[in-house]
Amino acid sequence: MEHTYPVETGNLLSLQAEHDLAMLEYGTVATSSSTRLPSNTDSADIDPEAYLQWTHVKNELVWLIRSATPIVISSTSQLLIMVPLLAAVGRLGTVALASMNLAGLYAGLCGVTPLAGIAMALDTFCSQSFTATKDKRILGVLLQRALLIGLAIMTLIYPLWWYSKYVFEMFGVPEEVAEVTGRLLRIYFFGIALLISYEFLRSFLFAQGIRKFALIAQSIGLAVGWTLTWLLVGNPSTSVGIIGVAFVVLGVAGTFSAVTIFYIAKVDGYQCWGGWSRAALRDWMPLLKLSVAGAIVSFLETLSVSSIDLASMFMGAQTMAAQAVLSMLMTSTWVMGTGFSVAACNRVGNHLGSGLPNRAKLAVLAATLLSAIAFGALALVFICYRTSLPYIFSEDGEVIEILATHIPWAAIAGAMQGINMALNGVLRGQGRQKMIAQIRFLSFVLVGVPVSVLAIFVFKWMLAGLWLGLVVCLATVLAIQINVIMTTDWAKEVIACQKRVTATVNTSHEVDAVLDNGENAEPLL
Repeated sequence: MEHTYPVETGNLLSLQAEHDLAMLEYGTVATSSSTRLPSNTDSADIDPEAYLQWTHVKNELVWLIRSATPIVISSTSQLLIMVPLLAAVGRLGTVALASMNLAGLYAGLCGVTPLAGIAMALDTFCSQSFTATKDKRILGVLLQRALLIGLAIMTLIYPLWWYSKYVFEMFGVPEEVAEVTGRLLRIYFFGIALLISYEFLRSFLFAQGIRKFALIAQSIGLAVGWTLTWLLVGNPSTSVGIIGVAFVVLGVAGTFSAVTIFYIAKVDGYQCWGGWSRAALRDWMPLLKLSVAGAIVSFLETLSVSSIDLASMFMGAQTMAAQAVLSMLMTSTWVMGTGFSVAACNRVGNHLGSGLPNRAKLAVLAATLLSAIAFGALALVFICYRTSLPYIFSEDGEVIEILATHIPWAAIAGAMQGINMALNGVLRGQGRQKMIAQIRFLSFVLVGVPVSVLAIFVFKWMLAGLWLGLVVCLATVLAIQINVIMTTDWAKEVIACQKRVTATVNTSHEVDAVLDNGENAEPLL
């Protein structure tokens, strides 16, 4: 096991008198004399004049690298599944490649987007509650609420997936592409549902400082993904065509979830489960509010890239096929950025829950610096190999030429998006999803869209014009987020965190009775 619960320590920093932070016992919030910290949180704050010293910065960078690396590696394994899958589908023809790209676009807007907001909210509540409350089993109640909310939303949106063919036809998608994508999405939906459930489980475990499970789950999922890709898509004698993509996603997502549940039940993380609780059936509103803001963020992030995918459908089959590859390159940044985002969110949330504002500021500095180095290097790799990468995904000369020209745009956009995701994690750790949504909306509507329109209709840049709009949009987001974080009053954020956790625990009137009564708690497996 990589994680144990340390003994109780008196560690909450006494803030300045004007903030007058009151720490309460569980039933509200843990007192300074009874708060137990996870193993990834230091026991005392740093002097506000000394937190920028290189010793502190170095230690925080080392922690962030050790914490984010398993998440990045595990998330990258999804990319290692998608690359051969995309290559295999590319051999099935332009229609198959376009259908896969359209399915991914639709899944992002009509599946991942409304559900990802719940995972973002769960990151905030779990990371803050784990260090702010005495009884850690409140995390199990939060996880159950997230799963129930997710189930309700999935039930409501499935008709949009079943009849997606008619949605595509309304938007003028070629009939053959609409037909193939519609059939694909009817099965693809269940893979996305399992994948989101896995994200909820990850939030539950990451908040506790448990990360080893991700490497195990993703390694097994990678083997399953490669095997299914070869059997169902790549091998001519066993291939079921483009529909095999849905079964690959379903098999991989199911593996992720099953392995993670087994890990919680038999290895680690069960300490915060506490059994099924009736408290999970009530008091959804705090989680829902952050979930809505998170869903808006996810929607705008997806839309900023998906708008290029949508517009490319009217620029010819070759352009649409090339854009499928460019989207995959952006997805690689998104996947890697998840590691930095989750690590930063949990680090900041843990520190705020423990009442350590200066350590939270230090975590922000480390996350920004490390993400800038990592994603800047990734962008350089894409740019340097822009003429050779296209041959991996297509044999069409026109598609290869389009890719060689536009990969630098995707590389620059990806670097900025990666840094933005790390900063998103910082803001989520504070519970400021609404702020992220406002920044994304204003940057996309007031900056990104006008720049794209100008570039396309005035300069006639076409696909490059669409990418220019995205680059300028992401640069605007980056500038605003940096300004917001630099002007944050971290002592006030500690107070806001304590109030949020207090409200969460106090509104669950049944939690004490259910969780403190061992015979009423059902085992996980």
